[in-house]
Amino acid sequence: MNFSKKPLASLISLCLISTYVSAQNTDNQSTEQNEIDRIIVRGALFSTPLSEMATSISVLDEQAIKERQAQHLEDILNRAANVNFASGASRGRFVQIRGIGERSQFTDPINPSVGYLVDGINYSGLLAGASTFDIAQVEIFKGPNSARFGADGLAGMINVLSKEASDESSIDAQFGVANFGGWQIGAAVGGGLSDTVDYRLSVHQNTSNGFVDNIWLGRDDTNGVDEFTARAKLNWQASEDLSVKTVIHLIDVDNGYDAFSLNRDRTTLSDEPGFDTQESEAIGFTVDYQGLDWANLQLQSSFMQADLAYGYDEDWGYTGIAPGWEYSSTDHYFRERKDSVIQAKLTSKSSETNNWVIGFYFADKTETLTREYTWLSAPFESQVDRVDSALFGQYKHVLSDDQWITTSLRFASQTLDYDDSKLINEDLEHNDWGAEISYHQKVGDSSLLYLSLLRSYKMGGVNGQALGKIDDEDIAEFRQDLLDNAIFDAESLVGIEFGVKGASQDGRLELDFSTFYQKRGDVQFKNSIVNDQSFVDFYNNAADGKNYGIEVSLNYKLTESVDTFANIGYLKTEINGITRQDGSTIDKRDQAHAPSYHVNAGLNWQVTDNLIWLMEFDAKDEFFYSFSHDQQADNVFIAHTSLDYRIENWQISLYARNLFDKQYANRGFYFGNDPRDEYESHLYEQFGEARRVGINFNYQY
Repeated sequence: MNFSKKPLASLISLCLISTYVSAQNTDNQSTEQNEIDRIIVRGALFSTPLSEMATSISVLDEQAIKERQAQHLEDILNRAANVNFASGASRGRFVQIRGIGERSQFTDPINPSVGYLVDGINYSGLLAGASTFDIAQVEIFKGPNSARFGADGLAGMINVLSKEASDESSIDAQFGVANFGGWQIGAAVGGGLSDTVDYRLSVHQNTSNGFVDNIWLGRDDTNGVDEFTARAKLNWQASEDLSVKTVIHLIDVDNGYDAFSLNRDRTTLSDEPGFDTQESEAIGFTVDYQGLDWANLQLQSSFMQADLAYGYDEDWGYTGIAPGWEYSSTDHYFRERKDSVIQAKLTSKSSETNNWVIGFYFADKTETLTREYTWLSAPFESQVDRVDSALFGQYKHVLSDDQWITTSLRFASQTLDYDDSKLINEDLEHNDWGAEISYHQKVGDSSLLYLSLLRSYKMGGVNGQALGKIDDEDIAEFRQDLLDNAIFDAESLVGIEFGVKGASQDGRLELDFSTFYQKRGDVQFKNSIVNDQSFVDFYNNAADGKNYGIEVSLNYKLTESVDTFANIGYLKTEINGITRQDGSTIDKRDQAHAPSYHVNAGLNWQVTDNLIWLMEFDAKDEFFYSFSHDQQADNVFIAHTSLDYRIENWQISLYARNLFDKQYANRGFYFGNDPRDEYESHLYEQFGEARRVGINFNYQY
């Protein structure tokens, strides 16, 4: 995209802020029970109230995003129990749910274990541009979800919904500044263009220097953030029975990447800092036709293309740092991705007691890569073409006024063609299935018990990087190991979940409790071969693994002016059948990025009619960084606070995230990379957000 994004964002935002406003915000519902009934989960095959979903889902609404002063998805993920993320990039682009999920991507294409949808468009693996401005709801589905979402739902799915177009005129504007050179500005407008056409348009710019100082270059912005997002929605009610919805996304991320330090702190010495960029355009259409006597028809299609670039200074140092020992290299990855998706769905009329859905899904995805690496004689190039197709359905059978059963089934097929400049060519074809059967039992007027059996799947793939290095002299002794791991197999996940959802009669207490057990088969994991400063990553299949635990979400109105909340996760994991480079094995060890406990808790105090004080904290247990070594992240306790002053349509927020400036990490490697100590092995970590203090101005009409 060749437009100038900052002037555009600033101009539209400032114009909207200055617009005259005469309407008032709608009143809140009178009780907490009305609030929970109002939450509708849109990512399910049926739009379903959260209180009737037989699965664990964390729903983060617009209010939760504002309370956290979040500008990016990674700012709010800690509000969801048993959800973790890894950076290894400018943002936390790799999400783990209940201990399952990728932690990085370099040369090889991946099938994500945790998918990411925005307005129905699949952005799995593309979380660099995950802006939370003008977002109405974030739905985090936990556990096996392939019956709903296909292969990207092996461990869960993040479904994001931006605010909908409507005929009611509205303006949302936001401006804020923070330490570390942070500033952000955004605006959204919506309303009716005619009696049958509604629109919504939003733009947002987020900028920061990051939390790293490059003391060699004398710069504080080499790990900086520069993110622009624009979205547009157009809804056309063509007739009483026919509606057409269009959504358009533009994302331009131009972030730096200079996070790992030879000093093992927030200072770097790199002379060629890296980058992490995304330029993407997407368009989606949804056609709903309700003119059939026996069913409603929905057609969805989308197209997305993205240019991605990611690179880093591999030596993390500068020329002259340690003469006689040092080396100098960079590693850059340039990807182009194109996705075309179409889905057709027939749904029973809402008047029917026993509801059903049947549908067809087809996706054609192409991803090309050019890797420019100092030690390669020529750029490495690869292309992978995937074609996914599936038949899916769901049936709800009502047993009585208080009991019902839902069954979901998905039959899927994928073909994968891989070619690269090393003359590696692999063709794979795989068929698999996902399923869910759930029993629901209402207890009283406001509680639900459920029991679910589930199965998920994740397709296999090709280790192109490993095959491309079989002739490298530095790792010649491992040639046969690489040949033996040319292809990795599909993974499956089977689970059982029991839960309770409900609220007290007076609405003061809300509870969402679930306990689960998941069995992993042919676990896909990333293995590594390291020889001095030469290394190669490849995917393997472990024998099996298991993940079990509990998730609790509580909201309690302590007094008329104090609301408390807690999101608690307890997780136990185990992995078996991993053989490392040195011949050692892993059996009955915790999985990577799977902390045993995760707590988010706090309170909102209505100090006066116009002033609200939020106090909350995040706590996580220590966890292993990888399967290739046994180094762990420290446990962490991070506090946050904010003061929100509201007057008419304005809200002014003064906030501090990571109030006590706790240094914590979300990605770690263990190897030797410092020539000053002759490459002694150390744990190198990428640290999370430092203390962030800022002020935001929000205007809503």
